[in-house]
Amino acid sequence: MPTAGAPTSPQPSPTPWHRLAGLRPTTAAWLALAAAAALLGSRDLAAQRAARPLADAGTLWISDAAIDDARRMMIVVDPATRHAAVYHVDAATGALTLRSTRDITWDLLVDDFNAQEPRPAALKRLIQAGPAATPAN
Repeated sequence: MPTAGAPTSPQPSPTPWHRLAGLRPTTAAWLALAAAAALLGSRDLAAQRAARPLADAGTLWISDAAIDDARRMMIVVDPATRHAAVYHVDAATGALTLRSTRDITWDLLVDDFNAQEPRPAALKRLIQAGPAATPAN
């Protein structure tokens, strides 16, 4: 039993996992996704996708938005490989569910899709034609 004034042995500092226990489920899901991206970026997976360069884990673009009170939507885009993935995050449990993924290379080459008038091609023609001549009185 320690006495007053006697030196005490230092208590072991908590591991980082102890700090994660108090996080909100959505924060824990973000951390899990970031860790997965870091691990995938550091492993040699080139044999599985020889035609595509591995992306640097620091180049991912990530955005999230609330869907409703129970879920959030997270979009992850890898500009190096031109892939996008959509996830739903359960706010209560932090469960991360992959909803959709695709190579967006060809999507980005489409001039317009579901566009309303004036469409981009019409705007381009107007700009190239210059100001319309006004009729003389």
